[in-house]
Amino acid sequence: MDVLKYLEECAALVEPEIDRWVPREIQPEVLAKAMRHLIEAGGKRLRPCLALTACEAVGGKKEDAIETAAALEMFHNFTLIHDDIMDHDEFRRNVKTVHVIWGEPIAIIAGDALFAKVFEAAAANASRLKLNLERTLELFNTLSKASFELCQGQALDMLFESRDDVTEEEYMRMISGKTGALTEAAAKAGALLGNADGKKLQALASYGRLIGVAFQMQDDVLGVWGKQEKFGKPIGSDIREGKRTLIIVRALTTASDEDRGVLLKAFGKSHATNEEIREAIGVLKRIGAIDYVAERARKLVAEAKRKLEVLPDSRAKEALLGIADFVVEREF
Repeated sequence: MDVLKYLEECAALVEPEIDRWVPREIQPEVLAKAMRHLIEAGGKRLRPCLALTACEAVGGKKEDAIETAAALEMFHNFTLIHDDIMDHDEFRRNVKTVHVIWGEPIAIIAGDALFAKVFEAAAANASRLKLNLERTLELFNTLSKASFELCQGQALDMLFESRDDVTEEEYMRMISGKTGALTEAAAKAGALLGNADGKKLQALASYGRLIGVAFQMQDDVLGVWGKQEKFGKPIGSDIREGKRTLIIVRALTTASDEDRGVLLKAFGKSHATNEEIREAIGVLKRIGAIDYVAERARKLVAEAKRKLEVLPDSRAKEALLGIADFVVEREF
């Protein structure tokens, strides 16, 4: 299966629904522009696609999960807007970030407004399907728990920046919340709306969590070893910002004193030169930290694919398997 083409098919289904919930006519106009800015900049629409595909994989139709799919993309973009503020990032998806264009107050409000729309859209989905009370409560509980866990992950990520002793276990706990929680929610919500039984529901939730964690690990790899024009933000920015990615955590515990010195010359230094960043990346590659993280991500994806063995064969299952591989094979 051509996964990119499949993601485009899902995006084509969900784009009109996103426009319905975040129309250009929202007033004041600046709020509409700020809310829509990163949505219009593109993105893979991975989370909506997971919801639509999980729904179909358990016997539903993609259209059964369309409002919630749009909600998940709004949820994701809310987190990106707020993350960019906290990280002082100036570019996302090759465009200026929301707070850079409109200022932090409007950016915060735009993120909050997107988050508010998440639950309105999910409620409309449950109402349209005449979802029973138990499933409706589980749908809202899934979204709510994901939002709280995501906040926990983001808090840990920020706290790690001032620590020199972050462990691999702590890092994995952080990204499980910051990234894995929302991909789990996407797959689980789709399965709920497709009326999955308990076994399939849990399998898809676990699958979603695992590929979300692997996705973030691949992001960390691309952040130091990708192509800027594809990745959408400056390569090496995580090093300049002092981000405790698993690559850095691994490097700081395995590098020689000399290599640590080269790495720390650039790490967390906002004014590090491009040459110092290149030398730091060279160290990460040479000591195997980048390959180590890439391999761990591949193992998570293999585990995620095994979770899908409970599903009957279908095009949707094939798509879920392909999406798992795409997570670690992508270059953007």
